[in-house]
Amino acid sequence: MVLLLNYIKLFLKSCLPFFLRYLQKGNQQLPITMNQGLTTLIPKPNKDLLLIDNWRPISLPDNDYKVFALIIANRLKMVLDSIIDETQSGFIPKRHITNNIRLVLDILDYSDFITCDGFILFLDFYKAFDTVEHDFIFQALDKHGFGSYFSTAIKTLYHNSNSSIKLTNGTSPRFNIQIGIRQGCPISPYLFLIAQLLSNHMKSSNVKGISLIGKDLLITQLEDDTTLFLKDEHQISIAIETISIFSKASGLYLNIPKCELMAIKDCSKTTMCNIPIKQEVRYLGIIITKNQESRITQNFYPFQEKLKHRLNQWLLRDLSLKGRVLITKAEGISRLTYASLALHLDEKNS
Repeated sequence: MVLLLNYIKLFLKSCLPFFLRYLQKGNQQLPITMNQGLTTLIPKPNKDLLLIDNWRPISLPDNDYKVFALIIANRLKMVLDSIIDETQSGFIPKRHITNNIRLVLDILDYSDFITCDGFILFLDFYKAFDTVEHDFIFQALDKHGFGSYFSTAIKTLYHNSNSSIKLTNGTSPRFNIQIGIRQGCPISPYLFLIAQLLSNHMKSSNVKGISLIGKDLLITQLEDDTTLFLKDEHQISIAIETISIFSKASGLYLNIPKCELMAIKDCSKTTMCNIPIKQEVRYLGIIITKNQESRITQNFYPFQEKLKHRLNQWLLRDLSLKGRVLITKAEGISRLTYASLALHLDEKNS
């Protein structure tokens, strides 16, 4: 495996000079076959499959295209930590998803240190990866200081790209991709982070966040999963209006029916700005509540029951001891570790 990875790295380095020379010749368009892709639809779990919104499009690009995209992605990863705001945790080394979860939990657990009647607004963007505008991505590259040479390389990957949908029998006719980024392309996650200028937009707006132990908090993000910490109920409408301005430029629009609010302190209202105020919210796979004891039961007990069910299924197969250890690590420890990293466990519950 190590030899294979070293071979892949060597191959990518050998491809880099060819790709650079290709761009230097003034070519801003890839060969036709490299622009073509195939889109397969993955159903979302526990959703009505008769609705097209409940299918996730995954792009299968040409292998040569993926090689060139991976070359650029590897160069892009080296500078992400220095240009992406600290409030964004997705796809960046030394930043972890549990930081976002723990921040929300700490605000609820230490609400006595917050003097305002604040709210936590959990935002949902409608198909964020599929709706971001290409021109907005290119402008974001310029804003972050990428030169014309690198920006041209990105534009070349997206110029005249097309795809078809994989069907039960054959494929659909080809269509041009004029919006969104390909889920399945090596560079797509990093381009999305660069285009996520919402954090900068919110910090320069009139939206007021909360203050906790001398630290001002307004926004935290994991890719498109965005959470706002607002000073009071008046900031909710201001925040939505501010985001609508960002939406007109980026193409990322709020899915209001899926947005949720949680009051940091007691609140008698049930909705604000057509957004429900809830006592518990599922955030990044963890159920968030104000009661620490119920967090344990609501998060770990379902994991345990699901784990027992999975392991009982594997008992019907004749597995070696090594195979059983592998299944236990893959199906059991990994799932419990994720929740354990974010939630506090005392001796009683551990």
